Amino acid sequence: MSPVIDEMLESTLLETIIPSRARIPDDPAPGEYVVIDVAQFSTTVPELLANGAEYVYITEERGNEPAFKDEHPRAKIGGGSGPNYEGESGYDFFNSPSFVQDVDVEGRPTAMTSTNGGNAVTDLRQAGGDDVAIYVGGLTNGKAVAEHLRDSDRETFLVAAGSRGKPSPEDTVGALVIAHHLYGIPLTDERREAYRSVVQFGKGPKYEDKPPIKRTDLYEYTLAFDSRSVVPKLEGQRLVDVAAAGDDGGD
Repeated sequence: MSPVIDEMLESTLLETIIPSRARIPDDPAPGEYVVIDVAQFSTTVPELLANGAEYVYITEERGNEPAFKDEHPRAKIGGGSGPNYEGESGYDFFNSPSFVQDVDVEGRPTAMTSTNGGNAVTDLRQAGGDDVAIYVGGLTNGKAVAEHLRDSDRETFLVAAGSRGKPSPEDTVGALVIAHHLYGIPLTDERREAYRSVVQFGKGPKYEDKPPIKRTDLYEYTLAFDSRSVVPKLEGQRLVDVAAAGDDGGD
């Protein structure tokens, strides 16, 4: 990739990236916001919608999901990963793109949140009100989200959710990939492999001593670039696939 294109990408991100959940402004500027939590929220949400979930309701706090199910008996709800990444008792799934493949969500509401991505969605919703449109993007659906937003007449901000208030390499990579697609900056095979390596070597070694589901999530789902056409957009507290609904773009 040429230095000129690198400079274009760098200058673009300096203006549009929010490097962690902790850096979300108290009074966000009007615009389109893409929450990027590559491992796992921004990969799990597209899988739920691609598998037919009616929507993904983002609870304000972990633990509110059973009350949602009381009001929506057909719903499937997500909680913590539980012992050995097998899920918590009383919940149907957890924040894992591979685990949700065996959960019957077709035509059903779902509800969940997550420490980083889910809470970033809630932070933006509460801070921004009607002036802020919120999307969820990762490596699997980043191209679809970017193409959906490309013709918006408002500015797009990329929220790399990070972890524990700090930036994380995989979410920064997610923002970079979406920026390539959004602003028409060519994403060469060489650059794509470099981005893949950052995510792989940033997360993979941490998963070696954990149950195999963590490696499955990473290698078979998280790193599956452009494998989903889902465009999750927040309506109220519900993430819906506006690509499937035929929405015509940003606000």
